[in-house]
Amino acid sequence: MGCMSSGSVQSKTMAACALVGFVGLSAFVVSLTLTWREEDYHVEAAVRWTMAAAGALILAVTSRTGHSVASGLALFVLGTGVLAYPTLLGLAAADVGGRPVAVLASAGHVLPLTMVQLAPVLVSGHVTGRSCRGWAGVVLAVAAVGAVLTGLGLSVEPSGGPLLAVAGLLWFGSFALAPVACWTAVRGTAGHRRRRGIIAGLASLVPVLIIVWCITLGGLGSALALGGDPTIAALFLGFSVATTGCALLSVAALSDDSSPLLRSTVVVGLMRAMVLAVVVLVASGVALATITLLPTREAAVLIAVALTVVLGWSATRVLQWVAGVVDPVAELRLEIERATGLLAGRHRGVAESVVRRLLGDQGAALAFNVEDGRWVDVEGQVLALTPSENVVLAREQDEDVVLLVSGDTRARRDAAAWGDCGLVLAPALMEAREAWQSGRASVAAQVERARLQQDLHDGLQGRLLGLALNLQMSRDYIDDPVARLAISETVSELRGAVQDVRAMAGGRLPQILVDDGLGAAVRAFVQPVRARIGTLDLSPDLAGRRPLASVEACAYFVVGEAINNAIKHSGCDRIDVTIAIHDDSVVVRVSDDGIGGADVRLGSGLRGLTERVHAHGGLLIVSDREENGTLVEAVLPCGR
Repeated sequence: MGCMSSGSVQSKTMAACALVGFVGLSAFVVSLTLTWREEDYHVEAAVRWTMAAAGALILAVTSRTGHSVASGLALFVLGTGVLAYPTLLGLAAADVGGRPVAVLASAGHVLPLTMVQLAPVLVSGHVTGRSCRGWAGVVLAVAAVGAVLTGLGLSVEPSGGPLLAVAGLLWFGSFALAPVACWTAVRGTAGHRRRRGIIAGLASLVPVLIIVWCITLGGLGSALALGGDPTIAALFLGFSVATTGCALLSVAALSDDSSPLLRSTVVVGLMRAMVLAVVVLVASGVALATITLLPTREAAVLIAVALTVVLGWSATRVLQWVAGVVDPVAELRLEIERATGLLAGRHRGVAESVVRRLLGDQGAALAFNVEDGRWVDVEGQVLALTPSENVVLAREQDEDVVLLVSGDTRARRDAAAWGDCGLVLAPALMEAREAWQSGRASVAAQVERARLQQDLHDGLQGRLLGLALNLQMSRDYIDDPVARLAISETVSELRGAVQDVRAMAGGRLPQILVDDGLGAAVRAFVQPVRARIGTLDLSPDLAGRRPLASVEACAYFVVGEAINNAIKHSGCDRIDVTIAIHDDSVVVRVSDDGIGGADVRLGSGLRGLTERVHAHGGLLIVSDREENGTLVEAVLPCGR
């Protein structure tokens, strides 16, 4: 129903605009056939055609763009008034309709120029979400008072001069209301809302600049004796361009978020064009003034050119400021890019330092959402925060991911004006998350090491020590010196194996792993339990193509954990170990013929080992064999 209602309103708007446009253009064409009898001024047919075309264009764009009812009505009235104005001028100049038509023609500019003030104000309130009803009421009230004074002045001519003068001052002064209202509404906004508000603010400035500029050009034309009455032509052309520009910008502010007109680069370009227009306007005004004061035109032109150069140089700083107005985060982006180039790999610290400097708050801090609402600071310390109490600087899939923590009200307000800084702060957020994951892997390794130390102490280490003790005691009952020597060597090897087990349990790598690599270390590790080892298949590549030391250590711990679990829990008689290198990955397989049923989710050892393998970019799978027993498989990237 909502869509049907919206479509129905859109259809009715298009129909109304089309009907008014057709009737208005038809009446205008008829007015062109009438003889112009007015002697005080003359408006050329081409100028009147321009005015009519402007009105028709305004109605056309109004009919095809969705917007609020109030804004749409103001634009509709604007288009109607602009289209009717040249027709009224033609009728009045031909003495058609008598006094009422003459009065309407004289005041034909009042309604359109009121709408070019009202429409941007209404649009600004709609797109920024801030009520501008008070400003709209003031604009209408001033226009009404000015119209009454103008009507009274015209009705009592020639003694109505003072009333007309007051009405004129009130009228021209009212053009400051719309810019003030629109640009006030822009403050504190961000993103698309800010850009929409800025475009509405430009719409309020266009009529003032263009009309004043056209009057100035007309004055220059008269002063330079270019022929005819260029002031009148320039005034009406300026009226056409100003009303059309105001309508087009107002409609642009109401366009969809996907519209290219709402891109930062486009809005910045529009604002820079406005700055340059002010420069040209001031230079034109100076040229007009100097022509009337100086004896030669050449001197006036030189002064105007010199002033234009000076103003143009001054405007360069304004043009740089424009980008910050449209996109407040632009300065933050630039400063972070500069600092990061000098301090590579310190994105979090750089971002926080730049934010503090730009906000003037050395106590400000950045907080990053690293996992499921867990917030950390730039040092990785966990924080207890809620987004509602702080300024959200970045969002990701409707979730707050970067916050500004500050006790300074002004700093929070300025930061809120930045809007979404997600792209600028993405490297810092990624760095925080990588540090968090790395920290988790380190914690997991510590927990796993402590658990493995206890398991090895209670299991494999105890068995090895018991075996060594039994052998040492049995040596006393053997008379054969060769056998006694063999037993002593075996006891010595068992004690060495116990030392390796203790080193592994304490997180220290066995020296043989460091010196000779994974293959040699695994052979030494399984030697004390060689009776239970069925297959020991170690790829020849392990000797000449060593992975990274951290990868070798991780694979070694996988073998140790799998063998320890098999001996301690499975009741197995046979353990098979296979280690190979395939496609730049270390593949570890440890299987037993025990009772099976191992579960990563239930065992803290396997769970910690899984996190350790994942931290190295690998994959660990624990499953039951088809016959019986457990299969532990790990795939780890070699890293080189």
